[in-house]
This record gives sequence, C-alpha cells and structure tokens, in this order.
Amino acid sequence: MQLVTVGSRYQIVIPKEIRKKINGLKPGVKVAVQQVKTDTATIKISKKSWSDESYGFMKEAWKDIDPVKEIDKMRDEWDELKKI
Repeated sequence: MQLVTVGSRYQIVIPKEIRKKINGLKPGVKVAVQQVKTDTATIKISKKSWSDESYGFMKEAWKDIDPVKEIDKMRDEWDELKKI
C-alpha cells in the first residue's frame, strides 16, 4: 500500500506503479468512487456508454465497399422484390 496526500481541493494523485497496473486507466477516463466503510473508498474505471463502446465497430466491414453503390444495389433489389 502506498500513501498519498489529499490536496487542498481534495485531489489525489494515483501513484505511477498503480496506474501502470490498472488496465484502461488514462487521462480523461471516468472513474467511479464509492464509499465502502466510513474510512474506506474504492476507485473503479467506469464503463463506457453503449455509443462510446460501439463507436467505429463496423469500420472494417465497409473498408472496401463503396456505400453509395451498395445502397443503390439494395434499392434495386427492393424494387425487384416489389414487382413480384
């Protein structure tokens, strides 16, 4: 366990050795602080929102595809199905 000092604005610095061991901890990441007992608290990396988590998910799926041509193809297929 390492001791850190609480600053005048109630800020603390997470020691470098601890930061290296926590996966996903980097500047700008939201963390949840929860009181466990009257003198104990935990810090946990907050899960990303669904939209943040899924951003860019399908980027590779459209890598070699022209989206305009693909949509035109889908429209043509739909028009053919409407004729049946």
